[in-house]
Amino acid sequence: MKMSLLHASLLAGALSSVSAWGQTYQSTADVNTIASTFAPAPREDQQHVDNFNHLNKPAALAPSHLDQTSQVNNGGFARAIFEGSVGHLKAFAEASYPSGVPEPHYYGYAWAAAHGSFADTVAVGGAGLALGTPVSYALKFYIEGTRSTPVFELGGSLQVDALAELRLRDLSSGVDRWLSWDARNQGNGWYSVTIDTEVGHSLMVTGMLYAGASVSSSTTLARYAVADYGHSASYFLAPSVAGLNVTGASGHDFSVSAVPEPASAALLLVGLALIGLRGLRQRRC
Repeated sequence: MKMSLLHASLLAGALSSVSAWGQTYQSTADVNTIASTFAPAPREDQQHVDNFNHLNKPAALAPSHLDQTSQVNNGGFARAIFEGSVGHLKAFAEASYPSGVPEPHYYGYAWAAAHGSFADTVAVGGAGLALGTPVSYALKFYIEGTRSTPVFELGGSLQVDALAELRLRDLSSGVDRWLSWDARNQGNGWYSVTIDTEVGHSLMVTGMLYAGASVSSSTTLARYAVADYGHSASYFLAPSVAGLNVTGASGHDFSVSAVPEPASAALLLVGLALIGLRGLRQRRC
């Protein structure tokens, strides 16, 4: 229940300014790190935050980078990194804190979170189709990353999270299709949602990525936690008819991925090939 509420709040944050301002595209992110020692005295608290929010600006197309670290004198630290642009999101969070068992019995914690999203508007048209022609769009999502283990300790304040969202909304009909991804029960790879629409409508394409890590002095299973999704979380549009528009109001082409990192290049190529073969078989049937 707690994680579903987190999903909902993160997604609401990703969409709120789009709805409020009626803009056509956006890239936004925030990072937050905290390291605190409550005892022994004197108390020490460190917090560092940063954010960006590109509303209808060309900066939304270029990768924007955030990197913040908080550290206390006993070595406890937290670091959060986010890099994002329209169509591509990367998040990294790590935390470490010494044990409270041996002298001098430290009491405190470290926490890091990196979160960002994008939104873009795609006009449904092209391929020589008349207004009102029924078509469909699939929003394809590829994610790759790792979490340290253990990922959770009951009562020990150790937790490692990674969440993502992909959403297609028909702005003309109000139809909404979305998928929540959670590293607790879903692995690396391809995910997708499909929406039925028609030529002349407009689609809002939205993506979100979150990484979080926390460790406290009472944790017994590990002293370090990391959620590393700084490799790739990339979004692609696949229309039902070749030639339909896949370029957003921002100018981003959702049919073309950024150059993938070596570890994921082969998987991306295989995935794109499978998507093409699936579409070909469907047309033949």
